[in-house]
Amino acid sequence: MESAGAAYWALLKRVALLAAAVDVGFLLLYGVLGATALALMNLVSVAIYVVAWLLLVRRRNRWAIGLMWFEVLAHATAGSLLLGWQSDFHYFLLLIVPAVVVGAPPRRAIPLVLLLFACYAGLYVACRAWAPLSPLPPMHLELARWFNIVMVFGLLFGMSAFYRHRVRSAERRLMQLARVDALTRLANRTHFQERAAAELARARREGHPVTLMLADIDHFKRVNDGYGHHAGYQVLAAVASVIGGALREHDLVARWGGEEFVALLTGADAAEGRRVAERVRRAVETHTVTLDGRPLAVTLSFGLAAVTDGDLHGSTRLADRALYASKRAGRNRVTHADDVPEPSMPTGTGGGPAAGPAVQRSPGPAVARPDHRAPPLAA
Repeated sequence: MESAGAAYWALLKRVALLAAAVDVGFLLLYGVLGATALALMNLVSVAIYVVAWLLLVRRRNRWAIGLMWFEVLAHATAGSLLLGWQSDFHYFLLLIVPAVVVGAPPRRAIPLVLLLFACYAGLYVACRAWAPLSPLPPMHLELARWFNIVMVFGLLFGMSAFYRHRVRSAERRLMQLARVDALTRLANRTHFQERAAAELARARREGHPVTLMLADIDHFKRVNDGYGHHAGYQVLAAVASVIGGALREHDLVARWGGEEFVALLTGADAAEGRRVAERVRRAVETHTVTLDGRPLAVTLSFGLAAVTDGDLHGSTRLADRALYASKRAGRNRVTHADDVPEPSMPTGTGGGPAAGPAVQRSPGPAVARPDHRAPPLAA
């Protein structure tokens, strides 16, 4: 995506060419009106803008913008003194204000604007005292005046459209950063919770079942320890892409945090939730991530829970418990919260928890790993 600075200098290139074209128009106009001095002045202005454009192409940005500002100041001053204040050449000085505010550092913008104001006021005083030095007939002066007004309006419109485009682009980027996880390109946790609330409200109104799915990359710490954190980022991005492709089109998926992902399976009861999770599990298991030229198999453990009465927090707690049941049972499997017994209350005076029953596995059979597969993360 193009940065604001790059877009600003690209705009200045277009402005330099446009200004040169405008001065060609002025050159022709004053040639027809017989204003030789003004025609020569615009010929010099065309040359200045061409040189400024060449400097911008060669990235001599400071020299270019200084030359362009000098041309505007000199052109407005000479035009106003030759034809008088009523020729409206002074309006071109006002075009520098937004350019200064946007392009100059904040600590320099105010002094430069004040200096420009002083130049503007000084030009007015000079015009009252000496102008016009080369007056035109009234009809010719009126024509030149309206030509200046039209040019100023056109340039102001172009600059305003550019700044509006940049502001809207920045707003879109900020909105995307607030909603999307930069690494995986999935929704982030906050955006997931916002959208999930709306989806759950709709599901309650329509009486549709909803299943919450949590998925965690197995032995992810071994990737970071063995290959480095950059490799871990690659694994996260690859797994996120596979999960997004394996889910149904209307499912809501996000990065929950760390190496954990979450999905809201709307319209899915327990059986459909298992089928969707198994499809995602198999898709990740059969996908090979290449790290430093070496293939690496990645697997996920899943925890599912039904969302009742729109209680996302309660279902998340149940799905998390089911996820850790999958971990304890050997990883790379799907466990529904209905398959996990409620934890027993602590008994006795020792303060330790009572031993609970063994964790039950998901009804779906474990998928065997083919011999040609890359070595898994698990030991």
